[in-house]
Amino acid sequence: METHDILFYLFSLAAIGCAFSVVTTSNPIHAILFLVGSFCGAGSLLMLFGAEYLAILFFILYIGAIAIVFLFVVMMLNIKHSEFKDTLRGRFARYLPIGGVISLLSLSILLYVVMKDSVVVYSYDSLGQLSLLTQSVESNLLDSPYID
Repeated sequence: METHDILFYLFSLAAIGCAFSVVTTSNPIHAILFLVGSFCGAGSLLMLFGAEYLAILFFILYIGAIAIVFLFVVMMLNIKHSEFKDTLRGRFARYLPIGGVISLLSLSILLYVVMKDSVVVYSYDSLGQLSLLTQSVESNLLDSPYID
């Protein structure tokens, strides 16, 4: 296992763990701090992937501006901790039906789009060998004015 793999897993787990903690914690200030951690993990992943400009933009814009403004607003509004005293089990029971419907709808739309475009077409490439192409790839290949 290389260093890049270890860093990828570390940053991914940090981003996913902090994002899960954002939606499950009952304290709004802790939620915003976990949001900052999630942004740090995502920005670090962008830096690891070689998108330095996007990573720096992510750090400056999201962490330096938006998350800190959220933190100041929550601290100035002085939201009481007791307003969010709902248990995790109660929230899951309340939001599971609508979350399940939205998830199934999104999954069915995604599968429809993927299956619609995955009709296999046999064609010959430039070397005369038989290859598998989807219809959209073949239509882009045949209709392109730049390819002879």
